[in-house]
Amino acid sequence: MKRLAGLLLLLIVPLTVLALVAEERPGVSYTGQVLFLEKKIMEGDRVAWVTLAYADPATGRACQNFIDVLGGRQLFAEVPEKTWLLVDFELRSLVVEAGFAGDADVTGVVPCGDYETCCAESKKQEARKPLQKLPAEPGAAPPSAPLVDLGDRLLAGRQLVKAARCRSCHQIEGFGAGHGPSLTWRRHKYQPDWLVRFLAAPYRMRPAMSGVMMLDYTSPNAVPHLQPEEIVVLADYLQQLAWMSSPAGRFRLEPWQSYNCFECHSRIYRQEPLAYLPTEVPLSFHGEIATSPTLRSCMACHTFGDAGPSVRAVRAYPLAPDLLLTVEKLQTEYFLAYLRDPDYVQPGSIMPRLALTEKQLEEIADLVTRLHAAMVEGKVKPRHRHYRMKKGTGHEM
Repeated sequence: MKRLAGLLLLLIVPLTVLALVAEERPGVSYTGQVLFLEKKIMEGDRVAWVTLAYADPATGRACQNFIDVLGGRQLFAEVPEKTWLLVDFELRSLVVEAGFAGDADVTGVVPCGDYETCCAESKKQEARKPLQKLPAEPGAAPPSAPLVDLGDRLLAGRQLVKAARCRSCHQIEGFGAGHGPSLTWRRHKYQPDWLVRFLAAPYRMRPAMSGVMMLDYTSPNAVPHLQPEEIVVLADYLQQLAWMSSPAGRFRLEPWQSYNCFECHSRIYRQEPLAYLPTEVPLSFHGEIATSPTLRSCMACHTFGDAGPSVRAVRAYPLAPDLLLTVEKLQTEYFLAYLRDPDYVQPGSIMPRLALTEKQLEEIADLVTRLHAAMVEGKVKPRHRHYRMKKGTGHEM
């Protein structure tokens, strides 16, 4: 109780901010930026990894600003490592701490020799850009959260992760147990407000995962008993910072290291398991999956409501979620980026890289778009099976 009381004070008492963390700003475009090709990894003819820096370590320019590249990595195939470049890119995520780290989609790469030459060329490009007019009503857009306030909220979110012992099942910021999926990812991941709704009433997403399931920490049986405001703070933290992998040392000592939630929780769940009830899917989707080689290949590991294989058929893959519920929760841009390169977008992912073609990705994107529309229209109603801490109280919604 003392720990929980102290935690609640975090949400009301001003905190000493240890790091200013910027919100993700997906879609912000930059042209002609002077960057340094810090790291490149090739796998045959394919560029597997690219990291760009804002400084050349060889010249002593100390700078800890790095951007990893997802889209457009192949543009670097002929560019040697440790080369100065002019780069056009779209920023997809950003965390400001000691310097900043983020990831981006690159659309243009021009090698330009040394640092001074690149800077001169960048200035020429800047001079050629047309001036942008200010909007007619500059105050119309809602103000973004001040960095200090946002830093306070994320620090409180970190403390909530400790109190709720999330790392007893999940990896966050590079450490924690591996019983459940990692909560480390890149890019904005979830549909708006989905994570808040899920944390408030968790439901079964992984049909073959029969040993354990996410607890409902808003239940009176849960310790701690999280309040609605705390759920929002926790969701903010997971969305904006969970993909970073270098936590401060003071957060490493956590209650789960001396108190094993998993053994008891999984035992209770095994005693009275929650049956998986698949969502009813329109027959048109059944036929589409049955005739598409791309979609059928997904069913080797995943279910898809009642249109995919049975739980028995995929029981060897307990972390594979129902794809229909995955489509419900994920942003389409994140989903497609994950399919292109799972381990990049969610470090440590057990999903293999399938080397899907653009045509296959377009087919999946089209299915996802139509499925979202069917959910909005009420033609597809995802079935959620909740697990409360007390035995025998799982129910449908």
